[in-house]
Amino acid sequence: MGVMEELEGLGVDIDEGLDRVMGDEALYKMMLGIFVDTIKAEPIDIEDFNSGDIEALKHQVHTLKGTTGNLSFSSLFEGYMSTLQNLRDDNITQAKADFEKLLPIQNKIIDCIERHRDEL
Repeated sequence: MGVMEELEGLGVDIDEGLDRVMGDEALYKMMLGIFVDTIKAEPIDIEDFNSGDIEALKHQVHTLKGTTGNLSFSSLFEGYMSTLQNLRDDNITQAKADFEKLLPIQNKIIDCIERHRDEL
């Protein structure tokens, strides 16, 4: 099974994602790699919600919200959107809970992309 089929099995809307890049599968696959690289370059840790630098955290969450939206990772996009809104509303406890909730699917998506790096 290839990366695209496996991602579909994880709930990613590949057709919508491809529509966003005008059907350019190579570009979409490149963006999958960039998503993983972004997560690894600026990882968000649960403890970041207790760090006090909420503005930096908002920036990171906003970046990932946009990236997941562009890739049509709907469940992650919705999770990051909720996390960001709660950060903006100073509801840090709920933002942290929202983030913790999205991590399992995010980790599965990252694992899938990394296993198929040779396809990207």
